[in-house]
Amino acid sequence: MRRVTLAAVAVLMLAGAAAGFGPDRGPDLWRDLDFEPVVGNWAEYEMTPTGEKPMRMKISIVGKEDEAFWYETVMTDPEGRLMINKMLVSGDPGDEDNVKRMIVKPGDQPAMEMPMQMMQMGMMGEPDEEEEEPEGTMDDLGTESVTVPAGTFDAKHWQFASEGDTFDAWVKSGVGPYGLIKSSAPEFVMVLVAHGDDAKTAITEEPQKMPAMGGFPMGGMGGE
Repeated sequence: MRRVTLAAVAVLMLAGAAAGFGPDRGPDLWRDLDFEPVVGNWAEYEMTPTGEKPMRMKISIVGKEDEAFWYETVMTDPEGRLMINKMLVSGDPGDEDNVKRMIVKPGDQPAMEMPMQMMQMGMMGEPDEEEEEPEGTMDDLGTESVTVPAGTFDAKHWQFASEGDTFDAWVKSGVGPYGLIKSSAPEFVMVLVAHGDDAKTAITEEPQKMPAMGGFPMGGMGGE
């Protein structure tokens, strides 16, 4: 594992920011974990904020073109609505320079491919200011047995402590594209519910070309 920061361990907090399911939010959740793409590899997670209904996120590697991989996230909100984001990446999806193509499908609306011009402009508006590295201490707590809905795993336990709060992640290489088994932080928990090696894309139609200036339905997940 390269490094674990607050953003990686408290992944659901970032998922909360993605509640609108904008097209570029999926990879940001995982930018501080090692990305180990293998075609067919997938992992599905349940994310539950305290007192709220859980949402699901499935991360898959669904194909390869030359040395780049098709990385796909399917997010399902508590109402069962979907947002699919599919990217051709030449490395870590958290680095926008690695993104070569992007296809989005909100709800039951048509799949659309974003033009490069739109991707380079940041797709969702002005780029965010550079985030400061959070202050705190990171401890390697060794390998532990952790049980989640997907089974029991011997996983590396990392704990980040900052301003009186602790954030934990259990990671095992080879399980899904990132190896994350479980993460927890104040007021949320995220667990692996399933994983496998037979991933197929959730986008079965031919994507439409999105107009260079606009055209993306910005109303969130889509559907009713």
